[in-house]
Amino acid sequence: MILFVIHGSINIEPSIIALSGAAVLLIVARSRPENIVSQFDWSTLIFVAGLFIIISGGEKAGVIDLLSNTALQISGCNPWVLLFMIIWFSAIASAFIDNIPFAAIMIPLVFAVYNNESIAAVFGSLPISPLWWALSLGVGLGGNGTIIGSSAGIVATGLVEINGYKISFNQFLRAGFPFMIVSVAVDSIILLIDTLIRLNIAA
Repeated sequence: MILFVIHGSINIEPSIIALSGAAVLLIVARSRPENIVSQFDWSTLIFVAGLFIIISGGEKAGVIDLLSNTALQISGCNPWVLLFMIIWFSAIASAFIDNIPFAAIMIPLVFAVYNNESIAAVFGSLPISPLWWALSLGVGLGGNGTIIGSSAGIVATGLVEINGYKISFNQFLRAGFPFMIVSVAVDSIILLIDTLIRLNIAA
């Protein structure tokens, strides 16, 4: 865990740390590799890998520029409208697209809109832009809406099925989506109040 926290300062990719940790555990456990591999949930791994490939391809194709320009046009470059657009769009989208790759593609989009003069004029005085909080809250809470909204949900569902139980997409949707909507609504209000207070202090 410590290496994951400091990986940026030691210039080691998280994937290298994860694979190294897995190798060490395999050696310590003294288990046969084929026994471990046979227990992998391959459908989940392939699904998540496919999502990363699709979203990365969209980024290379210029989707980020298109989305950032569209977001600014729809919001009229109003920072408050954009704030709520980001949190709600991120939440709804993250319910149906794995929130980790979705967050990865949204980060450059938030960078792009934050550099807009109208947005920077309002939020530029804050050490951390509320747009980043909006993105974090949106993708974090949105992943609770459906089974496919987060890698954790996909893995948990796969483990449940391995043990003889089954949770359908609709079952999870009926329980998770209303909870997600309420939690995002509450956090939207909290974020608005917090931003107004911090702007008042910074003024």
